[in-house]
Amino acid sequence: MSLRARIATVAAAAVALAVIAVSVSAFLAARIELRAEVDSGLLERTMIVEEAVEEFEQITGDRPFRLPPGILGNVRSDFDVVYYQLNLPNGRVIVPQGQPALPAVDARSMLDGAVLSDETVDGVHVRMASVDAGRLGVVQIARPLTEVDATLSGLAVILLAIGVIGTLLAGVIGLLIARSALKPIGHLTAAAEHVAETRDLGSRIEIASKDEVGSLAGSFNAMLAALDESRSQQRRLVRDAGHELRTPLTALRTNIELLAKSDQLGDEVRNELVAAANAEVIDLSALVTEIVDLASDRYAELPIERVALEDVVEVSVTKARRRGESDITLTRTTSPVMGRPAALERAVDNLLDNAHKWNDPSKPIEVEVSDGRVSVRDHGPGIPTEERELVFDRFYRSVVARSTPGSGLGLSIVKQIAEDHGGEVFVESAAGGGAIVGFHVPVAGR
Repeated sequence: MSLRARIATVAAAAVALAVIAVSVSAFLAARIELRAEVDSGLLERTMIVEEAVEEFEQITGDRPFRLPPGILGNVRSDFDVVYYQLNLPNGRVIVPQGQPALPAVDARSMLDGAVLSDETVDGVHVRMASVDAGRLGVVQIARPLTEVDATLSGLAVILLAIGVIGTLLAGVIGLLIARSALKPIGHLTAAAEHVAETRDLGSRIEIASKDEVGSLAGSFNAMLAALDESRSQQRRLVRDAGHELRTPLTALRTNIELLAKSDQLGDEVRNELVAAANAEVIDLSALVTEIVDLASDRYAELPIERVALEDVVEVSVTKARRRGESDITLTRTTSPVMGRPAALERAVDNLLDNAHKWNDPSKPIEVEVSDGRVSVRDHGPGIPTEERELVFDRFYRSVVARSTPGSGLGLSIVKQIAEDHGGEVFVESAAGGGAIVGFHVPVAGR
């Protein structure tokens, strides 16, 4: 069953339940009211009979039973048909001429006054009141319920018709409402199908409202924008990677071609070519590794845990010191974060590699970690203001940097890792020269 049909069905069911509840309540209220009128009339007549009992002194023979004149004269409503019956204490039953007998009632059941009951007399549904008349026995008065039953039957038919019509109308209205309410979802479906068929991630859905459907459309547009940006980044990465790989491969091929003519080369030249080829292979391997890391985001699959960021930084600093690249000073304070230790360590390693590339060997690299912030300062030429927004771009290398080893991906990896941890990167000028490069991630529990 479609969502539209389910909404219409639920609406119809809700209205049906409401109509049934109202109809049953109305029917019961009408039934109680009508029968209360009948009961009131019967009880009024029994009270008149009870008051008239003292006027009866003697009933003899088989003369038909008649209540004395005036007994019924003060009754506030006249019935078309009323049945009477007198059950004498000796067991004799007196019934008016031409009237069917009423069901007998035991006088012992009338200790609390008149007894009301539904009976069937000669195929007619009647309401009967029975009252103990003392030495006269039990007096019974009955009134047919034909009119009441007919009224209630008619009311039941009307209420049933109203319920059926109301349920059908509710179903139709629910279907129309569902069609109108689900129209924007239909647009979402069409847009999703269009994207699936055409691979056109530039498509967007027009947001016509600010309700839940509008919010869903906005989220869908945001998802398409993110996918479009991701695809664009992948294409740029492939294009830039191809460009960056072409240079070392060309150099490597040239060296290999020259080595193929080794019989024409001296030992010194041959050794230089082998060293150059080996350096190109090393650079090429590092470049491929960084491209794969950047494209696959291999750290994303690692579990997130509580990490002491200051310990992660100290591990990276210790490794850099062992390599003897530069003197490194570390200032650290407690800085717990939620993250992936291996990824954060890789980001710090890249920052240290970048600092070592530019640092004046006579001065130390200064590393500081505090409150989720890791900063690495070098004592180099610094970074021009116009290039600070570019240093984290993939494969970006300034004019000066092109003469130094590297692929231009190290700081891009730092940026990706920081953003994966909900943080950001930064570049600042250092007092006295040099640059401060680092990242900041949220502290755990904040």
